[in-house]
Amino acid sequence: MQNRLSVLAGEGQLVTDTLAQAATAGFDVQVLSLTARTDLSDWAPVKCSLNNPIGIILTLRAFKTTHICMVGGLKVSDKQRAGLFGLLHRKSKKKRNSGDTGLSRLIGALELTTGAKVIGVQELLPDIVAQPGLNAGPRLSTEVLAHCEHALACARQIGALDIGQAVVAAGMRIVGAEDIGGTDALIARIGRYRADGLTGDGTTPLILAKAKKPEQPASVDLPAIGPDTVRAASAAGISVVVIEAGGTLLIDKANLFAQAEALGVSILAIGEV
Repeated sequence: MQNRLSVLAGEGQLVTDTLAQAATAGFDVQVLSLTARTDLSDWAPVKCSLNNPIGIILTLRAFKTTHICMVGGLKVSDKQRAGLFGLLHRKSKKKRNSGDTGLSRLIGALELTTGAKVIGVQELLPDIVAQPGLNAGPRLSTEVLAHCEHALACARQIGALDIGQAVVAAGMRIVGAEDIGGTDALIARIGRYRADGLTGDGTTPLILAKAKKPEQPASVDLPAIGPDTVRAASAAGISVVVIEAGGTLLIDKANLFAQAEALGVSILAIGEV
């Protein structure tokens, strides 16, 4: 039987990269567009909405999909989260958690409902997964490396509370944490704090740390950074980005590294693949 891949498409370049690779790999591809895009016309996208989760399920079933891949940025409201959880766990008597860790548990229910396997984008594009060590930018001192370890550990703690995936540190002090607004909003806040003289004027660099939430499966919403992340971070006074090796996606990697080198932003991946 031919493998049939349904891509639930959000925002960003990673969507088109994934579609091209899926076609090369021999998948029959269906695109469910969950955001307004003008660059997917070659893929005959089916416009879908998280406000109508049953419509998404029926579309997947009609295609007889064998694999599902969720790709790209997506804003999900409280109402949409509740609708998704209610549909896929309508028979469950367990306490519902509609946060990101709760939604992550819906993967098994989605697979059961559709008969398809949910895969991570890194299974199609393995080269975008961060490798251990200094990926780009200036070398870091022993002191700053210790600060990076601390910042990444704090990012994991924020994730354990299901708040976000990222923090910003000034030395061993956490000066900001990601919330519902996402990483871009966190970076923008740090820029404002720096402009107000609240942080960023010490002897150690500001560090952005991103980490996968402890209960988060690898098939959904892995932390990602790209050229835009580095440009925004640099503008906000952040000169180090620390991520998890094997657990972070590098969007437009060549351009990302080039931007980091040009702006003097260090990208450090900690851990093993």
